[in-house]
Amino acid sequence: MKNSALLIVWIEFAFCLSVAAQTSIASSFRFALITDMHLKQNDNHNTINLRKAVYDINAQKEIKFVIVAGDVADKGDRASMLLVKQLLDSLSIPYHIIPGNHDTRYCPTGTARFDSVFAQHHFSFTFKNYRFIGFNTGQGNGINSGLVAPDEMAWIRTQLQQAGTQQPVFTITHFPLLTGQVDNTTEIIQTLLPYNIQAVLSGHYHRNAVFNYSGIPGILTRTLQPDYQGKCGYSIIEIGTEIRFFEKNPENPHPILWLTLPLNAKDNKQSSVNSEQFMVNVATIN
Repeated sequence: MKNSALLIVWIEFAFCLSVAAQTSIASSFRFALITDMHLKQNDNHNTINLRKAVYDINAQKEIKFVIVAGDVADKGDRASMLLVKQLLDSLSIPYHIIPGNHDTRYCPTGTARFDSVFAQHHFSFTFKNYRFIGFNTGQGNGINSGLVAPDEMAWIRTQLQQAGTQQPVFTITHFPLLTGQVDNTTEIIQTLLPYNIQAVLSGHYHRNAVFNYSGIPGILTRTLQPDYQGKCGYSIIEIGTEIRFFEKNPENPHPILWLTLPLNAKDNKQSSVNSEQFMVNVATIN
């Protein structure tokens, strides 16, 4: 009788583990992040790369949506932005977009030109209980440094308040939130800290990198514009029991895992000012 009871308990325990594993698999998802496309009117190389990336993303049915983190037009011209929109509109899944410094600095009114093409310069949505908040960090009038304007800060606070302190949140910027890059970096980070921020995802540096924003992981990703070595790509981000970052070249069928990040990394007691504390598995592919 005792053995039978133990067997029943073990079966129930194994069943619970199986259900938990299946639930975890079912709740995991992937999305793509594209940044720094830099389309140019007199050079179609970057246009070709974006077209290839769109085709490649459409072929991967496990990708649920796309985030575009700015610098879509190298000179911030409306014609290049319209071409970007035309290509992104051919995605078979939703996309969400913010501008970068190249999209705003050539415009006297900051985001007016970008807004005339993409309707808005920030976004907020929820997917499988994760909130994604993307906001503008660029300035107009020829200014190349970053700044989040007061009205944009007010919008960010509203979105965070709606998410509450429990819902996991990813924020998306173009600039990394570093001193010397964004003028009001301290204000932004202090605004984010009370909330359940999983990571800040950014571009701008044209390479993969990891930073620490007072305990919040800051992840920079590869540009879609080829560098002097011909390297280019976009990111596939997988959220499950952890956060996994892959670099994907549109012409290579095999994505490269370069970073694994624990969920709730900012609450991890081992987190410190050393950004390497966040890295569980990092490959040097810069």
